[in-house]
Amino acid sequence: MHAHGMTQLIVMTASHGYFSPKNHGLAWPVKNEKLKLQLDKNAVNAFQETEFFSRIIEKAYTLKIKVYIEIKYLGMIGIHEGYPGIEVLRKKDGQIIHNIHPEASKYEREAIESLHICCDNEQAHQYMRDKISDVLTRYAQLDGIIFEHPSYSGNTCYCKGTRDRLKKDTGKTIDDLTEKEYRDWKATRIMETLLDLKHLVKSINPKFELGFYTGFSPSDRNIENFQRTRGHDPEAIKEVGFDFLMPYCEGRHKERETDEIERVIDYLNHKDIYLHTTIRRDPPLNYPLPPKGPEYVKAIIKWGIAYAKINTQFKGMSFFNEVKIPEENRQAVYDSIT
Repeated sequence: MHAHGMTQLIVMTASHGYFSPKNHGLAWPVKNEKLKLQLDKNAVNAFQETEFFSRIIEKAYTLKIKVYIEIKYLGMIGIHEGYPGIEVLRKKDGQIIHNIHPEASKYEREAIESLHICCDNEQAHQYMRDKISDVLTRYAQLDGIIFEHPSYSGNTCYCKGTRDRLKKDTGKTIDDLTEKEYRDWKATRIMETLLDLKHLVKSINPKFELGFYTGFSPSDRNIENFQRTRGHDPEAIKEVGFDFLMPYCEGRHKERETDEIERVIDYLNHKDIYLHTTIRRDPPLNYPLPPKGPEYVKAIIKWGIAYAKINTQFKGMSFFNEVKIPEENRQAVYDSIT
C-alpha cells in the first residue's frame, strides 16, 4: 500500500456466516461476556495469545496510513444467548426478510435468522453499543470507525420493537401512516440511532473519525426511493455529522456504472465521499455480484481519477476485498493508481 501511495486501510473485524461460511463471529479478543458467545474461533486475531491487529496498526502509522475498522449493524449466531430479547427485521406477515431454503442446515438457518437485527429493539441497540465499545476500547489507537447499516429493508419493519416505537412516536400503526410519513419516521429513527452511536464513539475517543456506508443505485435506477425506503435520507444523515460517506460501486450497471455512481454522489451531496469499490472476481455465497477482471478495475479507476478533478466532494476510492481478489485484479489497482 505504501509503495503505491495508498493512505487508508479499512479492516472488517467480524464476519457473517451467511456470506462467509468458514468464518463467523467477532475477530478480536472480546472482553464483554455477552459477546464471547459470538467469537469467531477460526480467526487468529480473536485470541489474546495470537492477536496481531494491534501490530498492523503500529506498522501502518509508521507509513502514515490511517486505519479504520468497519462494524456492521448486524447480528450473528450466539446473539440470542447474550441478548435474549433481540428482534430482527420482519415483513408484514411476520417472516424475516431473507427466505431460508428448505435444505438449509442448522448453521445456515441460525446465521440467516440472526442477521438483520432491528434498531428499534432496545436489546439489539445495546448489543451494537457493547460491540462498538469493546472493539474501540481494545484498539483505541485507531483513526476511526465506519458503520454499515442500520437500515430498514423494503416495507419493514413489523417486529414488536418497531410497532411499539412507532406507536409511541406517532400514535399510529404502520398501516395508518402515509408513505411519506412512514419514510420520514424511518429516516428519523436511523438518524437517532446513528447519533447515539456517534456519541458513544466520541466518548471513547473524541478524535475518532466516523464514516458511513450508504448510497446505491438499484436496478430500476430510482436512487431516492431505494435510499429513503431504507431510512437513509441524505438530510437526516447530514444531521448526524459523519466525516465521510462511502457509497457502493459493485458493477451492477455494466456500461452505465459510472453514470449511476455520479448520480448517487449527487444525491448524497456530502462534503467528503470515498467510493466503496468492489473488485472481487468471485462473488461471495448468497451475494451474487457481477464478476470483475483487471479491465473493469482499470476502467473504474481511470474514471475515478478524472471525476475527482471535477468534483471536489469525491476524495478517493477503497478496493474491496483485498484478501479475496485474484493477483491480476490487485496488480490492476497498483498499475492504475501510480
